[in-house]
Amino acid sequence: MTADHRSHISIDGGKSELRLLVSTGRNRQYGVGPGMSYEPGEDGVARILGSVRAAAEAVRLPADPAGVAAGLTGVPGDPAARRRLVYLLEEFFACPALVVEDSLLAHAGALEGAGTVLCVGTGTTVLAIGDSGHSVRIDGWGPLLGDRGSAHAIGLAGLRAATAAYDGVGPATELADRLVEELGGTDLAGLQRFYRDAALVARTAAFARAVLEAAEHDAVARGICVEAAEALAAAASVAVSRLPDAGRRVSYSGRLLVPGNLLHTSLVASLSGRGLDLAAPLATSLEGGLTLLRSQEPYRGLLRRLTTQPGGQA
Repeated sequence: MTADHRSHISIDGGKSELRLLVSTGRNRQYGVGPGMSYEPGEDGVARILGSVRAAAEAVRLPADPAGVAAGLTGVPGDPAARRRLVYLLEEFFACPALVVEDSLLAHAGALEGAGTVLCVGTGTTVLAIGDSGHSVRIDGWGPLLGDRGSAHAIGLAGLRAATAAYDGVGPATELADRLVEELGGTDLAGLQRFYRDAALVARTAAFARAVLEAAEHDAVARGICVEAAEALAAAASVAVSRLPDAGRRVSYSGRLLVPGNLLHTSLVASLSGRGLDLAAPLATSLEGGLTLLRSQEPYRGLLRRLTTQPGGQA
């Protein structure tokens, strides 16, 4: 079998950052751009393209790539906007473009086949895909309506616990000291800077790191992590039950779940109590984009089904 020396481009656009991979044979180039944040009244297409361009500045783009797969947490829901984004990406990279939700890239990277993947980053999406190419999605509601077990949920719970401890209406926790560091003080000016931050969702999610660090010896932080793990395990269990042909393989994507940290160990225990095991991801989301471009099953059937729906893209 001859080696494939064609170039493929994979894009993983999350709320905190956008990552880009150019793959040519065994050669890998990586670039990073701003995350998927939007202003009211916009469809996000220009902002996505701007982030892609910023990430592309760090790499040497191939002259004739075979294709680009873009998985975006803020993929346009409006069919016309999504078609425009596809057109602009194809124009920029000079090749066919596939635009999907970021959870699909994560699934293809973590499992490369049927199963359920917990996509846990700033937000949370749980995606199950069966051998038939059918799929079930849990959560993905965003920071106000869902994202249970996500970095934002953990960070927000930590900040709330910290203010309760600071006011003396909740149990003592070292997160109260972390809160003062995060705000740069507890006066009105500090609060105004916090609420006026254009990256407030990402900033709140970033506080999850403080919660995870404190969880090793702080009861309040530990409780937050255990509760988040329970929420993730419950979502995985529901996804598995709704799509039997996905099997019982469960894996994860994102930098929040690290083997050995309390969130990971709690998730393993919670899944085990539901008769499920947590498998280490086979590869990253960016590698998952390459899997989609190779049109492997069950993703080929899923993409074929999705691209026949109104809007023309997965």
